[in-house]
Amino acid sequence: MVAKEEVISVIRELYDGKPVAFSKIKKKIKADPEELEKLLDEMSKEGLVKRYDVGGGKAYEVSAVDPLSLILSELKRLREEIKKLEELVEGKQKLSFSAFDEVYEKVKDNLGYAKLSDIRVEMGLSKEEFYSKFRDHIESKYELIAGGDEGLVRKGSVYGIIKKKR
Repeated sequence: MVAKEEVISVIRELYDGKPVAFSKIKKKIKADPEELEKLLDEMSKEGLVKRYDVGGGKAYEVSAVDPLSLILSELKRLREEIKKLEELVEGKQKLSFSAFDEVYEKVKDNLGYAKLSDIRVEMGLSKEEFYSKFRDHIESKYELIAGGDEGLVRKGSVYGIIKKKR
């Protein structure tokens, strides 16, 4: 289902001083033409858009809408966007030690060794985020082995390879 706000924003975007042809709106929105036409007719009855019959076709332009409703619709859109971003951030924070262990099982070789850099890349985290969150877990559950391009630094050596403790 196409939202009225989306249709209005498309008409505004395509508006160049002349009413916007239905075909242009249809191309831009890429929805079912019949559904779009019904929505535009409904919006025309509500007074949100003006309909013009132009040479066998239809064209539409946005009616003069009070600025308050424009601001409210924009605020609603921004609120939805913020909500999506918050959900994305919460999803990243839900990374747990069990997720680390699952990735370890996936990345380890046949002898049980895994590079910390491979685990970090697989989890999609930055170095700072990965090592600050999982440092204690790694030290308590895994044996640290010197080597690798990145890892935990102990007494001047980089420990970038791990193996699960028995």
